[in-house]
Amino acid sequence: IDDMATKKVYKLKMWPKVLIVLLILFGIAGYFGYQKYEEYLYRQTDEYKLLEVGYSTEETKVLLDNLSSEEISEVLTYEYNEFIPEFAQAEYFIFKNLDGYLSQVITQEQDFFKYRGTEGYDYDYIVSLVNVKAIYPVYENTEETDLSLGYGILVNKYYELGADYAPDDLVDIDIRYRFGGEKQIRAEVYDAFLEMWEAANQEGIYLVIDSAYRDYASQKEVYEFYENSQGTKYADGIAARPGFSEHQTGLSLDIYSKECANAATFKDSKTYAWLIANAHKYGFILRYPDGKSELTGYEYESWHYRYLGVELATKVYESGLTYDEYYAYYIANASE
Repeated sequence: IDDMATKKVYKLKMWPKVLIVLLILFGIAGYFGYQKYEEYLYRQTDEYKLLEVGYSTEETKVLLDNLSSEEISEVLTYEYNEFIPEFAQAEYFIFKNLDGYLSQVITQEQDFFKYRGTEGYDYDYIVSLVNVKAIYPVYENTEETDLSLGYGILVNKYYELGADYAPDDLVDIDIRYRFGGEKQIRAEVYDAFLEMWEAANQEGIYLVIDSAYRDYASQKEVYEFYENSQGTKYADGIAARPGFSEHQTGLSLDIYSKECANAATFKDSKTYAWLIANAHKYGFILRYPDGKSELTGYEYESWHYRYLGVELATKVYESGLTYDEYYAYYIANASE
């Protein structure tokens, strides 16, 4: 009887120990199970997948900071590419243009010496070139101008008006404000010009319009004159082909002054300096700035101003971008 009682007491004393051991074992199993679950969840993250593809920790952070989950999912369909993080952090990066950006660079494996170069790639500039379609030959890959944008429409060597377009609110420009024969411009543009004329005149500057609205047929004559006399390449650098001219919009003016009407020296004139500082206040921007011909498609034209309306013109002016760049990033990209 004493032995049986002792065994019962022993068993009763063992249960807490067994329970503790079981709890410890369950705890260990739970901990490692949780760790495995956490690891499983981490393997589903974009961070893990990017690192697995080959991106460094720093490159991965750049991609996570600059791309959406949907965009990262698409990036993961590519093989590792050292240039994707470089482009992703460019100020005016547009994801849908990624393949275009990548087409402009070359990997180390393809050509080590070209990749290294002496100065390396200007990623921001490549982004700008691709955004405005300047990597394509002019007058190829063209689109119809989106007329629903009103005064914000873009017309250049990739955006076409077509032969039939003509504004329905053209007005005559008074002889006091123009050189040569009769000229027309859209009514709101004319009102804005007259307001700007008054402001300039108060500072001793007499603005004069040289060119304004030109219809398709007139633009055809201008272009063919340069093409027949100097060749197609020269003509494309100095004039638009018919249907692709801003002058056909009725929103563009070539502006000089009585004090200086010389295209070669106008950029050095008091009038030009005044226009650069003030034109946006009346809704105008310099359309073809100096040093931007690869982006605009035209050589520097210090006299060519485009009406956008005060609000949009001010935004473009403050951005420091050409209208081609601004349109690509802030208008076309935002509408998609």
